[in-house]
Amino acid sequence: MTRILILTAMKEELKDVAGLPATPTTSLAPFAVPVWKLQRNEAEILIAQTGIGPINASSVLTSFLSNHKFDVVLLLGLGGAVDPALKLGDVCIATDVIQHDAVCSSDHGLEYMASGELHLSLPKEKRKPLKIKASTHWNQKIDSLLKNQPGTVHHGIVLSGSEFVGGTVRKNLLKRTFADALLVDMEACSVAYLCEKAQVPFVIAKTVADTTHSSPTEEYVNFLTSSQKKTADIIDGLLA
Repeated sequence: MTRILILTAMKEELKDVAGLPATPTTSLAPFAVPVWKLQRNEAEILIAQTGIGPINASSVLTSFLSNHKFDVVLLLGLGGAVDPALKLGDVCIATDVIQHDAVCSSDHGLEYMASGELHLSLPKEKRKPLKIKASTHWNQKIDSLLKNQPGTVHHGIVLSGSEFVGGTVRKNLLKRTFADALLVDMEACSVAYLCEKAQVPFVIAKTVADTTHSSPTEEYVNFLTSSQKKTADIIDGLLA
């Protein structure tokens, strides 16, 4: 039996999942987080709506990892493009995750730090890399579930932090700082960090809800009510 944990931030990201009951199976205490349990063939899937941002995601995931064993953790949902090649409805699957707001500031400027790790007290050669690597095996599996769906699937670096990046000026700055980055979100850094610590494979797969070409905030709000989100396609594919 393959045991899969799927995390999403918002209820809008789950509304098109086939067979998902309107009422959650249970609630994760003490956070009152709604949880659905689905089982099909050789897969048991728990789905939790964590709430927005790294604090909510890390609280919920810590509780799950402390009490359950999973073969993989999937973070699905929406993100904002920082690369102009990404279009609305495309999917970005993270090869690596970087926390873009983990910084050490001094009079000499800013240095970026690895998520949750020591920095100043270590010599440079002993500091952990900024990138946290996702599961290649599971990335390929998720990619295969999206092959026949509209939009393009991209693989690359996902930036993540507590900031909702809602403007083109900020997106352009992030792209200049992290030239290989494709997308930015608010939960991936905490999921990647905790899964690496717990030695559990993880996947970050985010649908592009706003681009670099117009007003990202307006695009995002409009996209929430669209039918282009890919979360349902992935979950339905895992249950097939």
